[in-house]
Amino acid sequence: MQKEKWKNRWARWLKLRFLVLYPFGVWAVVSRHSTDESIMKSIWFILLGLGMRTWANCYAIKMERLTTCGPYAYVRHPLYLGSFLIMIGFLVMLNIPWIGVLLFVLIVIGVIYKTTIKNEEKMLLDKFGFEYIEYKKAVPAFLPKVLPFKGSQKWAPSISRYFKSQEYKLVIWMIVLMIAFHLKEEFIVEHERFDAKIITLLITAFLLGVLDILGEVVRKKTIRH
Repeated sequence: MQKEKWKNRWARWLKLRFLVLYPFGVWAVVSRHSTDESIMKSIWFILLGLGMRTWANCYAIKMERLTTCGPYAYVRHPLYLGSFLIMIGFLVMLNIPWIGVLLFVLIVIGVIYKTTIKNEEKMLLDKFGFEYIEYKKAVPAFLPKVLPFKGSQKWAPSISRYFKSQEYKLVIWMIVLMIAFHLKEEFIVEHERFDAKIITLLITAFLLGVLDILGEVVRKKTIRH
């Protein structure tokens, strides 16, 4: 059992998106710095990405029914689109040169997402058959269409689906990361001293981390009972 667990973990870490994105992320965090201006520019990408993922998770019923309502009526993979916008936001925040942003976009969409999407769509095709074929013909994979898809059943969004997906964790840690990058700029680049603003940001990041841990404890207790 333990051997199988480690085998699955290693298989996950050796996936192409982890081999490419994680080293790139480490390089960006270590070598690049944000500014107040770059943070303000990046917020719009990050908020749009988080909003897209939140919207999608309120509708998604994974592998139980084919989800074609909400954002899925406009684009087949809104979760990936949201993640992509968040990544672009952090590239902007860290002042990555635009040639680097373009290269990143080509790698993520052309190699990593293309492979991942292809594998997921094969599973959907095997499970939903003709229903998925018709949906795939009408709705683009990554760039949203203007008019929504109207060819399938629809249901209302659910906040319980959102919390079940644990998407709130992403929101929490995006805020923590933004605080961390801002503090890095304050201390390393501008050599600022501790003041009320910095202390407030540190306390906020700490409390968000505690909130996430407490949420996970409550979730596990709920599952056991």
